Amino acid sequence: MEDRYEIRGKIGQGGLGAVYRGYDTRMSREVAIKRISTGDENGGKEESTRQLIKEAGALASLQHPHIVTVHDVGADEEGPYVVMELIAGKTLDELIERAPLTWPDFRELALQTQEALIAAHELNLIHSDLKPSNLMLAWLPSGKFQVKIVDFGLATLARSQTKQDLDSLDAVYGSIFFMPPEQFERHPLDERSDIYSMGCVYYQALAGSYPFGGTTGSEVMSAHLNHTVTPLQEVRSDIPMWVCDWIMWQINRNPADRPDSARQCLSVFLQNDKNPNPTMSLGTAQPNGPKRPRLIIPGSEPVATDAPPAKTPQAATPVALSAPAAIVSSLPADPVTVSEGPQTKSAPQPLKPPEGAKPSVHTSPQELLPAVPEAVATGPLRVPLATAASTATAASVRGAAQPTVGMPRKPAKRKLSNAAKTMIAAVLGILVVLLAWMLIDRQSQNRETAIYNEMIQYAAKGDATELPVTKHKLDILLSAATNVSANEHRQTIYKALYLAKATDGTDVDKVIAEFATTREMLPDVKEILIRDVIRMRKNPGVVPILLQYASSTTDARSAVSALQAVRFMAGEEQFDQFIGVIQTTTNADIRKAAEETAAEIIRKSSNRAAFADRLAISHSTAVDENIRHSLLRLLGRCGGPKALEVVRAALADSDQKNQIAAIMALGHWGDDSGFPILADYISAASDDSLRNRAFESALRFVSDTTVEHDPKAWEDQWTMLSKQAKTRVEQEKIIRGLVNFDTDWALRLVEGYTKSDDDRIADLAERALDQMKENQKKNSDEE
Repeated sequence: MEDRYEIRGKIGQGGLGAVYRGYDTRMSREVAIKRISTGDENGGKEESTRQLIKEAGALASLQHPHIVTVHDVGADEEGPYVVMELIAGKTLDELIERAPLTWPDFRELALQTQEALIAAHELNLIHSDLKPSNLMLAWLPSGKFQVKIVDFGLATLARSQTKQDLDSLDAVYGSIFFMPPEQFERHPLDERSDIYSMGCVYYQALAGSYPFGGTTGSEVMSAHLNHTVTPLQEVRSDIPMWVCDWIMWQINRNPADRPDSARQCLSVFLQNDKNPNPTMSLGTAQPNGPKRPRLIIPGSEPVATDAPPAKTPQAATPVALSAPAAIVSSLPADPVTVSEGPQTKSAPQPLKPPEGAKPSVHTSPQELLPAVPEAVATGPLRVPLATAASTATAASVRGAAQPTVGMPRKPAKRKLSNAAKTMIAAVLGILVVLLAWMLIDRQSQNRETAIYNEMIQYAAKGDATELPVTKHKLDILLSAATNVSANEHRQTIYKALYLAKATDGTDVDKVIAEFATTREMLPDVKEILIRDVIRMRKNPGVVPILLQYASSTTDARSAVSALQAVRFMAGEEQFDQFIGVIQTTTNADIRKAAEETAAEIIRKSSNRAAFADRLAISHSTAVDENIRHSLLRLLGRCGGPKALEVVRAALADSDQKNQIAAIMALGHWGDDSGFPILADYISAASDDSLRNRAFESALRFVSDTTVEHDPKAWEDQWTMLSKQAKTRVEQEKIIRGLVNFDTDWALRLVEGYTKSDDDRIADLAERALDQMKENQKKNSDEE
């Protein structure tokens, strides 16, 4: 390194190389110096270094208050280096380890990071390695924190020079929790990839846990690719609903379903933040209307894309509203084990300036003006000073001796008649009654306010588990939930309703359900009461109320919320009612929500054949193709002879939509009997698009561990599918699926890929084989 820079100590070691504290002797300032490893093992190191310096030099043009500034790039005998500004602060992952962020701190984080992404993306610079450790927070003299994104563009440059294979499960710099699915699939990255990674960072900052978790690299990849994620609102109910939807919008499985750009992402955030009661669209824009955020709900049927369809996640265990979900705390130490994340151990806490710094003027209570004395604040109206002075002057004049010459005589007072006195007395009596009534009403309001405050304070405690209520107290909470002026406490009100437990025999769940389905209120309030509060209370007794509401309301959004709320509460006795909703509604979102709930009923049932018979009859009489397709998918979950008969007919139909519905049904088949039909279809399909859909559906089926597979049939299914894998992408998916097995037949199948002419497939298979053997040995030792 040239004499200009002095190394004064090592700061840390990352995936891109080591970082040192340095001193710029020419500019007399401290700097951070990052050594970047080119990793060129085949010679040509000088050319690699020259190219990296040339491209890294372009990063110096990126000047933004929320992106670390690159001062210089160069190279010496040890290789290339980048000189950047030195940030005195903490990384976001260090802060998350202490506690998840509060809403005010997260709002500031979101605004600053989105501004940074806009600036970088407009210069066509993609970060491609966004994660909490690449977000530095430094505190300004005012006490406000400032976010700085580090390593912008360096990850891409380093990978392009090292030819790093993203398929490697043990060399992703610990970023695997934040990688977009397209990066695992080696698809081209764009700004929507950064948006996905930043959305994952936001999720962890609020939840204290990764959105897509797992104990091994394979499990985390599977979570990303199958979009297995718990909705953020279930983890942080105190955060505004629109914020949770905004984050979930960014981490959609398919790039087309995410914001188009950071500019659009920030624009939606600012619009919703200004609106006291914002909502996020759950669908597509109206014809000829502006594009709206599209939120793909986890667990819904996948849209027609080339990407693997989302896997329906298992029912998430409701998380206590009082505490964020804990992060995975113990991970096995094997070659594909991912690094341990931060351990969040407390409730959300506000970020504070470093110890010894002055209090922040942005977050500390303001006491610049003297407090108003209580007597002045609550006592009678005082006369302004100017008025009091003039009154005193007038009084002193009246008290002085005055001449009487020429002054008119004061007229005599007139006496009031008895009638007038009676009228005045009556008016005074009415006033007294009104004042008494107002006083009583005010006292009643004060008592209700005191009750409300007491309940809110109790619900706000982190260790609150039950909130004792009477019918009167419950009415106070419900009224407050719909009161716009209570907006600042609304999330705590929802929590109080979730914790409410009657002490006077009141059916709390029925009262909340009837209130939410009969009263006029803001759409987002109704949605949260139904979809979140009622659902998390998990009382099957409210299912008939919500089903009736979903069947009769003209508000599609509320109907979907009602159907989602009962998804895990409905029983077999209500199955026909959900089929009735599917058959009668003209709204696709309502039909999908009813189908998902019916599918959950089938999944839990021990008598699927009975459902298959009823569905087959309904399918045969349905006229609308969308209804037929929905019923066909449900038939697949039942399995059995009736379902096979209907599926075979659909596959033989000339209408591709019917074939696609049948293919999807076979991917969710209830047992092994449907797989041979799908295998034959894959072998005979002449249309590449349909054949690819069938392959993905078959892969989904064999990967589904909730199906009771016959061991020998399972082996045959994987063997057949392995032989049918034609493209590199399909072969990679087979290898990644098999790495979770430690059986001899799985090892044989993967070993076959080590002889592939495609070096990348052979290399991936060899690494997978090593891991499978190690897992097999570990399991054997444990036994």
